[in-house]
Amino acid sequence: MITVEVNGRDPKYTWEIVDIYRAPNEDMRVIERLAARADSLGNFTKRSIIAGDLNLPYADWNGNVQCISGGQESVKRLGWKSGYTQVVNNSTRGDALLDVYLVRPENLFTSCSVIQGISDHCGVLLEVEWKEIYCRPEVERLVPVYHKADTIGLQTFLRDKFSIWVSNGGCVEEVWNNFKSIILQCIERFIPHRILRKNSDPDY
Repeated sequence: MITVEVNGRDPKYTWEIVDIYRAPNEDMRVIERLAARADSLGNFTKRSIIAGDLNLPYADWNGNVQCISGGQESVKRLGWKSGYTQVVNNSTRGDALLDVYLVRPENLFTSCSVIQGISDHCGVLLEVEWKEIYCRPEVERLVPVYHKADTIGLQTFLRDKFSIWVSNGGCVEEVWNNFKSIILQCIERFIPHRILRKNSDPDY
């Protein structure tokens, strides 16, 4: 079982994708761990996809019939109680549905189709809505102009300030703050600034 997170620009729009494989002769512990993990997260609105070959051809994912196959309780716990919806409707190997996608929440599911694969399994193509509308507001900024500093005035200013700076300060923090103050004064006095307007592409 492998888990990855796909992050959007807005932290609210993050998909958790769980890739899982269960061998045909393996017990149901991997499904039980997955169901327990889904229960422990508790947030049924979290965007999550579980995908893989679970080798459960007789599992009842929809709850329409009475199914007594092994592992059905784990399937029920994972699918119905944890808020996941199994969206693969066609068989993926012969007449068996082995490869599944479980999506949560269901309202973000768009479409799912089965395509011919390169092995004895068919491929599954899933589409979901990201639902991200993100726009960073554009603001005017005051930026220093490149290669336009009054270097002579700046050097003179720094020489005058140096003797004052080295003789002041009772601790490292005070010396550092005095130094930052001098640098800020240099920037304000000897480096011209321009307003970077919206949607402009200046060379400064």
